[in-house]
Amino acid sequence: MNNFSSSEVNTLLSSKPFTEEPREQTCPSCGAQSARTYVYRSNRGSRPTLITYTWCATCRKFKGWTGPDLGDLTFSDPLENIAQSERETLTHDLDRLFRFLDELWESGSLPQHFTRIASRRR
Repeated sequence: MNNFSSSEVNTLLSSKPFTEEPREQTCPSCGAQSARTYVYRSNRGSRPTLITYTWCATCRKFKGWTGPDLGDLTFSDPLENIAQSERETLTHDLDRLFRFLDELWESGSLPQHFTRIASRRR
């Protein structure tokens, strides 16, 4: 698997956010309508984090991001009930992870569904 280039990432990010319109996008590298995204929560480190992967099911390019989990989203996660050790195994083998996530897209378990909730003041 190869990374999307900076310009390809910018193209992906220029469309409507995945959390607002969860669907396959046009891949900026190969042009196929098969750029997919998966988001999950992680409590590794000192604060809650959102981890996002976007990959193309056709050309196999990908990009991963991390960012703060501000608590303003609820979303479905078909992997939320798997053991942490299994999730770590998947995320350490990106080919395996993306094959698994592709199977979830094909079965209809993905894309995820997102709801933005009112921000909580702390």
